[in-house]
Amino acid sequence: MIRNYYTDSYKSGVVPIISATQLIDGTVKSPIIINDNNTPTNAATSVTLILTAVNLNIVRSMYITAPVNGATPAWTINDNIIVESVSHQTTTTTITINKPKALVAGTALSFFIINQSSWKEYNLFIGSSPAPFLGSGGGVAISGIGAGDAASQADVNLLVNLTTGVVTPDMLVYNTTQNNLFIGVVGTVNDPGDFTLNANIPVAIATNDVLTFVYPSEPSISVLTLDNQTVTINSPAAGFVLPLSVAQITGTSNGLANIIAFE
Repeated sequence: MIRNYYTDSYKSGVVPIISATQLIDGTVKSPIIINDNNTPTNAATSVTLILTAVNLNIVRSMYITAPVNGATPAWTINDNIIVESVSHQTTTTTITINKPKALVAGTALSFFIINQSSWKEYNLFIGSSPAPFLGSGGGVAISGIGAGDAASQADVNLLVNLTTGVVTPDMLVYNTTQNNLFIGVVGTVNDPGDFTLNANIPVAIATNDVLTFVYPSEPSISVLTLDNQTVTINSPAAGFVLPLSVAQITGTSNGLANIIAFE
């Protein structure tokens, strides 16, 4: 029923941009308006920031982002950290934010105004969604690897003649010929059948051994809805439309692909 209902819409669908900063239509989600690094240390339980200099350009309802600083995580645009109130003193500016968030002194804050009323609304059709943990098929080892080959190096190279699918970083590798023995984790992929495996190969891989590649977890898609809420959907069904009005796709994982966006 869903597919038939949206048939005409698919004809005008677009391949969406997947980005932490751009909306589906390609526009920048929120241009930077103000940068300020006059910040003190802020406790993870505090909603009050006191800038060590006056900044008259900061106003209520601005969004705030900040880069990673040491062990303190970044404040990303999708954290939805917002200025709830602002007041100016003789030499400082006090900001109340909507949720507590740790901050290291001197971190450069960026303040944004999001023109949410101009966002375009999209529905998303999921074209390919692998079953959890099944990955993309397998292949046959072109050349063998000894069990000790990875003992003294960070990665070891493996050549495989793929029979189906593609290999992507972080896939788990099993040796079907040796009773599905776990071999390692895919590192850097140079070509479809040429990639590195993380160190500590437990046993030798013989030439012509059949290997299976699986995703480390279930496929997912993370989106920003039209009302500015971040949502992650795990294992969405292929061939169906997500029941959301979406403005942005911030990421996909583990083989989720062939997404179509339509207004």
